[in-house]
Amino acid sequence: MDYYCITRHDAAYPASLSALMGPDAPSALAIAGPERDGAEQSLALFCSKLCPGSMILQAYDFVQRLRLHHVTLLSGFHAPMEKECLRTIMGGSAGVVWCLAKSLASFTLPGEFQKLFNDGRLTLISPFPENVKRITAETARYRNLVAAVMADEIFIPFAAPKSSTEAFCNTLLSMDKLVLTLDAPENTSILERGAQPITAKDIDSLWARIISQPAEGDLPELQV
Repeated sequence: MDYYCITRHDAAYPASLSALMGPDAPSALAIAGPERDGAEQSLALFCSKLCPGSMILQAYDFVQRLRLHHVTLLSGFHAPMEKECLRTIMGGSAGVVWCLAKSLASFTLPGEFQKLFNDGRLTLISPFPENVKRITAETARYRNLVAAVMADEIFIPFAAPKSSTEAFCNTLLSMDKLVLTLDAPENTSILERGAQPITAKDIDSLWARIISQPAEGDLPELQV
């Protein structure tokens, strides 16, 4: 897969990375796919791996609506709910930025997402050099931080109590990032720390709609 790199000295390098991460910001980003429209709002997605069924349904409803709006979704798409959100977004027109936890040179795009890439809706980004060929807990943590810092807002549908996702949410809140989470009792801990409650019904007031709602029979089935 062809890709190019931008460094901290390039005009295209996200200013938020330098501003919020300082010397810890990646020295370069490897990028494959189209440049995203800087005027388009961006939303980073993170979710705990173990997600209750009730939260899965709410998150699915949220992304079903989000895919019809003028927004770019950023994520590592690693947790099961994150992967399902990617599959759901494919059915709409929203853009996607897939942030990798290893080098872009060592990544093979799964076939089910090739059309998304070919249609110019998917951009792949890695903050790691070519010698980082394996995903570790540390590279995943760093990848998530880069994705969150680049995004305008963060959506965490569910953060399990005392989980790494909850700790990550607290880190983002300490950086004054806007963190949105589903308005549900399961998210009480991060709501109390400053995450903003949101439901699928709030989407129209936050992001501009770009296509009309498809017929019910056209919606993909949820895989859980």
